[in-house]
Order: sequence, then C-alpha cells, then structure tokens
Amino acid sequence: MYGAREILLARPCVEDPSLFIAESNFGRGLDMEMVCRILDELDIPERRCSIRMGVARFRLDDWQVMIYRKGRIDVRRVTDVDNAADAMNRVESIVRLAFRD
Repeated sequence: MYGAREILLARPCVEDPSLFIAESNFGRGLDMEMVCRILDELDIPERRCSIRMGVARFRLDDWQVMIYRKGRIDVRRVTDVDNAADAMNRVESIVRLAFRD
C-alpha cells in the first residue's frame, strides 16, 4: 500500500544510528478521541495520548510510533523504507475507525 504514500527516512535514530526515523502522512485527518480510545481498548504498550494536543505516541513491536491529528505519522527504529511501510500499514489498520473523510 505504501506505493501511494511517500515515506521519507528522515534521519538516523539517536540511540542507534543503524536505524532510522521515517516520516509520512495518511492523507486524511484523525479523530484523536477515537484514536486514544482504540489504543486504550487494545492495551497498546507505552501509549501516551493527548486529545488536546492532537498526538498519540506508542510502541508497536520494536517501533516507536507517533501519529498526529492531521494525519502525519513518524516511526522510529525502522531499518528501511519497506520496514517503515510495514509499520505504517499496521498502524493504519489499528486506527482505521478513527480516520476522518
């Protein structure tokens, strides 16, 4: 699916320079109240969610994920673009009910 989504390997991770921080955008906004509810219901590890600030941060496997109200997504600790796309596709499926059209 990432063929339709531009993924940028922005910079190496501070804690491990062999890994990268990937940036992209879902192309649509998110209802952050719904995102926070979904993450809580699924008991996603290391989750922090702020409806007011419009951001959620959580761990998904070895990745550290941040998603923003306007649809931006940052994934830390990716090995390459394909690894970033896998993470982003998984996040997209987790929060699919929270997308605004």
